[in-house]
Amino acid sequence: MKAWKNILFAIVIGIYFPVTLSFVAIDKSSVVCGEILPTICDSVDNKFISPDEIKEIVLEKYTGVLGRPINEVNCNEMELFFSKHPAIESCEVYLTYGGALHIDVTQRKPLVRVFDGDDTYYLDSNGRQMPLFKSHTAHVLVAGGFIKRLESKDDLLYLARTINADPFWKAQIEQVYVEQNGEVTMVPRVGDHLIEFGRVDDVETKFRNLKALYKNGWDSREWNLYKKVSLKYKGQVVCTKG
Repeated sequence: MKAWKNILFAIVIGIYFPVTLSFVAIDKSSVVCGEILPTICDSVDNKFISPDEIKEIVLEKYTGVLGRPINEVNCNEMELFFSKHPAIESCEVYLTYGGALHIDVTQRKPLVRVFDGDDTYYLDSNGRQMPLFKSHTAHVLVAGGFIKRLESKDDLLYLARTINADPFWKAQIEQVYVEQNGEVTMVPRVGDHLIEFGRVDDVETKFRNLKALYKNGWDSREWNLYKKVSLKYKGQVVCTKG
């Protein structure tokens, strides 16, 4: 008797799901895309692209998407298309059963703005180049001077990542300038001095020594007494008055 019950249950389940799925398929084909709902997931940090711009791009690229049955809308294709936009790091596109097209966008994160001769651009957190955008300017570390005199772009990225990873340096270091000889000078926000960083080597040690000077070596009256702080000499911090 128990075996018959198990067989009957299996038959019911076998019939139920195909029938249910067929009704879902019929209903899905009758639902049309009625609205576009873009979301910028990190809009607090940057505003390179807006929900209105996303909507305009969709309506221009995918003419007639509004009113189209939702089973004819290719979400994967839209994701690939938006992932090529210079402001977008990632994009998730999906439809809800009521016919709303959701486009969730995460923007690329600029790490440093580079002024290289007549050219200016951002490098993002992955080291990729980003153009400037008229709608928004990111408040990030600035790098200028003879950028190509660095041994590699990785040197600049390493410096920028180190500065951005530490709240103290992110607040204090405003600009990185590459000299003709490839050495680096930094401009702080607080204090009248320049920081001679030298080559991009022993980075952690140099920053550790400089932080010790700021926090333990100088009192508040001394921050504006010096014109130059040099970290070029191994294991030393040399301060020069004006």
